Amino acid sequence: MDNHVLYPGGTIGVIGDSTDGPMIVAAARQAGFKVGAYGPDETSEMLQLADFKIVGDLSDHDRLTDFAERCDLVTYDSQHLSPDVLAVIEGTTVLPQGSDFQMMMQDRLLERAFYEQLNVNIPPYATIVSLDDVYQSINSIGYPSVLKPIQKDLVHGQEMTIRTQTDIAQAAGLMDWGTYILESTVDYSREFTVTVARAATGEASLFPPVEVKRQNGQMTWAYLPVSIDPDVKTEMDRICHEIVANVKYVGVFEVDFMINDNGSIYVKQIIPTFGEAGRIFDRATTVSQFEQHLRAIAGMPLSDVQVLKPTVMAAFTQNQENAMRTQWTLKPNWHFSFYRQGHKDWDSHKLAGHILVQGDDINKLMEQLEDTEIWSEGSADSEI
Repeated sequence: MDNHVLYPGGTIGVIGDSTDGPMIVAAARQAGFKVGAYGPDETSEMLQLADFKIVGDLSDHDRLTDFAERCDLVTYDSQHLSPDVLAVIEGTTVLPQGSDFQMMMQDRLLERAFYEQLNVNIPPYATIVSLDDVYQSINSIGYPSVLKPIQKDLVHGQEMTIRTQTDIAQAAGLMDWGTYILESTVDYSREFTVTVARAATGEASLFPPVEVKRQNGQMTWAYLPVSIDPDVKTEMDRICHEIVANVKYVGVFEVDFMINDNGSIYVKQIIPTFGEAGRIFDRATTVSQFEQHLRAIAGMPLSDVQVLKPTVMAAFTQNQENAMRTQWTLKPNWHFSFYRQGHKDWDSHKLAGHILVQGDDINKLMEQLEDTEIWSEGSADSEI
């Protein structure tokens, strides 16, 4: 991949079909590439926008091969693709992102071994094969802790929180489906994400850190610029560059960090493709994550990322759509993105879209959002 350059007129294939899929297709077409899209739903927005589409299941290796043969390179926008799918693509055409990073992040033991290699803080954990292992490990891991299947996409795999010893017995059936880890929960007060682009040369470009706010585990707001201790920022940058130095992946990925009250930094997860907060860069910075991703996979130099304006991204659900319509004619600084209804996105949790809100002062932007009371549940958690 080191010398692979794709020029305008070349063909990029896209697999995945998250809400980011149409954005990749649009950015690639704008850059002069032909775009093919592969997926099971021919009515999906991504397949509709592409120059050509092949409708097929991800398990249909013949169709996947046919698709890959028509593309100069293929990129993916989902962290859930199986090793089989990526192996078919890699065996047929260029897959700049590769499969190693994706496979490592799908296996919680490999993922943790990677974090330990990078010398980063992670919550204490133990490998669990039987219920006995839970009883033996719980005292060193502590309460509350979470049982998680090793394979993140295990169909029957459930996560289970253990708060007291009496909860352990309820985990008896889980081990039938495979190996688990028991992981301590970390109390953290702030969550940040850093979007990273890695070129085939090993060059890296970091987008500015974004702070994320959640309700019930779901991202509601993300914003920049952030107020952050310079030492914390330096360590986050170091970790990102260490990841870049230790993977062969080419393109954009996201690193999520948890920071506790005394400034300790934990890596929450790495997403080996676009993360949920990255859409903030559609307006907040001089280059979007989609354009930067295309530059990386096409062998172009990475663009210098500069912040244009303080920006808040706020996600809204289908239940909040009417409230969005109320704001439609009122807010000159709200920029709306509505996702196509019926979207089969693993990660959307019935999200209907998001807004990007811009101004000169991040605190005033947050106040403007709070004043609408659209995100009022747990609004006390949503203050800077």
